[in-house]
Formats: sequence, structure tokens, C-alpha cells
Amino acid sequence: MHPATTRRVVSWALVLTSCTAAAADAVFLPAVDRADLWRRTVDSVAHDWPVVRIVEPDLHRDPPGGGILESAWVEPAGDESGTWPPRRQRIVVHMLPDVHGAWLDAAVETQPLPGTDSAAAVARADWTTLTDSADVTLRLASAVAPAVDPVVPLPPLGAETFGVAPRDPPWAGSRFPRLARVGYQVVEDYRNFYSCESLVCLTAAFGAGALMANTGFDTTMQDAWQTSVQPTSLGTFFSDCKPLGEGMYALPIFGAAAATGLIFEGNVAGDVVGEWGSRSLRMFVVGGPPLYAMQWVTGASRPAEDVGSRWHSFNDNNGVSGHAFVGAIPFLAAADMVESPLLKGTLYVCSTFVGFSRMTDDAHFPSQVFLGWYLAWASSRAVSATEMHFADMEVRVVPLPMADLGGMAVEARW
Repeated sequence: MHPATTRRVVSWALVLTSCTAAAADAVFLPAVDRADLWRRTVDSVAHDWPVVRIVEPDLHRDPPGGGILESAWVEPAGDESGTWPPRRQRIVVHMLPDVHGAWLDAAVETQPLPGTDSAAAVARADWTTLTDSADVTLRLASAVAPAVDPVVPLPPLGAETFGVAPRDPPWAGSRFPRLARVGYQVVEDYRNFYSCESLVCLTAAFGAGALMANTGFDTTMQDAWQTSVQPTSLGTFFSDCKPLGEGMYALPIFGAAAATGLIFEGNVAGDVVGEWGSRSLRMFVVGGPPLYAMQWVTGASRPAEDVGSRWHSFNDNNGVSGHAFVGAIPFLAAADMVESPLLKGTLYVCSTFVGFSRMTDDAHFPSQVFLGWYLAWASSRAVSATEMHFADMEVRVVPLPMADLGGMAVEARW
């Protein structure tokens, strides 16, 4: 699936609230009792302005209805301009109840002078001095709830921020963008698979496999498995899972799924199937060469050959289970695409079934199954890192005024 077809937004601020539509300059005040918050707002406005109109918010409707406060037109204190008729001001306050609080927006309007454009002359002022509308709302919020930090929504994407504008993907200018995209992804897959961090983990995994194979662990575990699991219905179930690890069946399915995603790109179902097929194929492409190489480098034999599990380089080619590798791919690819911890864990468990089938059929030792599965897992990590690399991720850090203090918000989109 094209990375741009899925967009996620994660924002961090002082309080997490729902995204009810509110004015651009509104702030969110957390509150358990929204009716009490409204009463305090009325009292705060009435303390400094003669309130002439009150529309109570409807807290019982779904979604709740907003409340409105309007003051009478008054002459601003300290106005020595000498104009006639004198300029007068009033305050208008909107409150929109939301989950666990309410959005508050305040504006001080100034009557236009004679002969001026009325639309251009309406000013939005501070609670006590003429400044911008955001400051008006924040001053009112601090008067209504001085012990609460109001939450200011992030500015729109078009606003000036400290973020970096998104760039076109590297394949955007190619004559064949879909083919170029696959090429860039595979190259990035290999770069991730052979990164220093990944190679350290691979070395540790093969070190553990060497200890299992060249000590009595493998033969002891294999004998115990053959005695306790193989004769049972669970052993029969594992044996029946072997075809899932057959490359002659799995690879055409992966390819067909990837082709479906290309043909139906933009369709939700087609994108999901295509992403799964693309991930699975790329996992095979990135993990297949080291799998084949390590099968010969380890040089181990099968349990049925009665020569033990010890490594003898280039003596045989069964030191890593190919079936365990291929059989884990579709489940690990699907696990990387879901967010539910329960479903993800279930898919991880299912990814081991083909490996257990090789132990049940006495075709591979536990170390060989483990190494085959681990190569599939390492390949899935490399592919997932590629998906994040090309996911058109935007990170913005923007300032948030918080009453008389300052704050910061971080937003990530991918």
C-alpha cells in the first residue's frame, strides 16, 4: 500500500480532549462539572461587563448545545480620543461543552467610526487592553478557572510553524513510479537488515543457535518433543501446518496479493491485501539470501540422519529451517499491519506453527527452527522500518500560550 494512503495523527499537549469543532481562538478548559464552569464564566464576565443576553448551554443534548454571553455596548475606560460619537465596545463569549470540559471563545468588539468600513472596524481585543483575540480568551479562561491550565488547539497546517514541509517521495519523478517505489523499498529493506543494530541482534541469535546445536540441548529437546507432543492431536495439528511453509505455494500467493494492491490501489481492501503481499514478498527477498548462506555455513544435518545437531561448515545444508522461515512470513507481515495487541500476539503465535511442524516431523532440530523463524522476524523488522521511512511523516513543534505562561505541543502525522 502506498504510504500516503494511510494517515495517522498523534498530538501531545497538557490534556487530551475530543475534537469537537471550535473556533480557531478557542481554548479548552477541563472540568468535571460543566454547569459549574458555565456559572463561573457568567460571573467572571458580569463582574466587568453589563451582561444583557444569556443563552444557556444545553448539556443534555447529544452533541451538547453551546452557550452565549453578550454584554451591552459601553464606552471603554480611558478612551481620550475625543471622537464623536464615542467608540463603544462589548464582549461576546461562546462556550461549547465537550467531553470532560468545554471550549471557551471570547471577543471584544468595537463599534466602527462614522464613515469607516464596518467589517474592517470590528476589532477583537484583550480582556482589559486592545490585543489579539487569543489573548482575550486566555485572559477570560484564567479568570474563570485560575487553577486549570487551558489547552490551546494546534494551528492549522497552513499556519506558520516550526515544522518542515513534507517532501515528495524519491520515486515521484520516475517514469514508472510504482516500479521505482518497489526498488527504493527493497534497497531500504536491505539497508535496515544489514544495519549495525540488526547485525548485532543476528549475531546474538546465531550465537544462541550455536549453543543449542553444539551442546546437548537440541537432542534433549527433540527427543522430549517426539515423546510428548508428536503422538498427540497437537502434534497432528502441527504436522498439518507444514504446507504453509512451502515456497511453491506461498510465493505465488504473496505475488498475487502484491499485484492486487497495484491494480486496486486506492481501494481500502485492495490496499490492505497489497500491503500484506508486498511486505511478505520483500521479507522473503531480504531474508532469503542469508537463509541460504547460513544453511551451508552451519552445515548441520536433520534429526533423522542420526549424525546429531552439531555444526560442520559446508557439510550439509539443514542448519536453518527454510520451512520455518517461509511459514512465519505471512503471519509476521500481518502482525505488523494490525494495532490490536491481542490480534498481534495471536499472529505471532501462529507464526511458529510451521516451525513446530518440522520438529514434529523429525525434520529439524529446535535450533534450526529457531534460526529460521528469527530470520523471518529480522526481515519483518527491516520491512517495517522501511515503511516508516517512506511514510511521509511530518513532525511539528509549535508554541502554545498557556494563560500568563508558555507551553509547547508536538504533533506527528504519518
